Amino acid sequence: MARTQARGIQRREEILQAALACFLEHGVDATTIEQIRDRSGASIGSLYHHFGNKERIAATLYLQGLRDFGESLLARLSAASDARAGVAAMVDSFIDWVLANPDWARFLFTARGQAVRGDVEEELKQANRAQAHALRAWLEPHIASGAIRRLPLELYRPLISGPVQDYTRAWLAGRVTSPPERFREEFVAAAWRAVGGDVAD
Repeated sequence: MARTQARGIQRREEILQAALACFLEHGVDATTIEQIRDRSGASIGSLYHHFGNKERIAATLYLQGLRDFGESLLARLSAASDARAGVAAMVDSFIDWVLANPDWARFLFTARGQAVRGDVEEELKQANRAQAHALRAWLEPHIASGAIRRLPLELYRPLISGPVQDYTRAWLAGRVTSPPERFREEFVAAAWRAVGGDVAD
């Protein structure tokens, strides 16, 4: 039973990785289920068993990518020793996740309109709400202490992560050549200038 379950998990991941390659090469709409079958080596029956259809494969890739990144971010935040370390963790976790998963990151940046449709919109909203709640829980004591400026909640993420996200998108698209890790310290310093308070933790 355990071996069968493990094989099922492996097959599912093989399908997702094959689909990711196809989506990046052809786009979600132009990719066919046969192309995913051929690249993954799975049968059509296996694809439908695990996901139901091509659209669900795309949605799964998108949501799983967001959750994977979110888990990495929250793990870094929970280990941060003070407010500045937490802001650095938000920048660092983004850079490190993209460097470890460049194709997945390209998909997240470019395929939202194709991958997030119908009932998937609600799943995405729930995932975003969960991340926002966790971020607020981390921010609140640092705001109360004065270590982080008091701002509307919706401003923290774009102020902290917006510059590095914008640069990373350009790097993934080939519009700039230096990887984002080269400017890690600059992005952290800019984020801290944007949200850091007058009181040190």
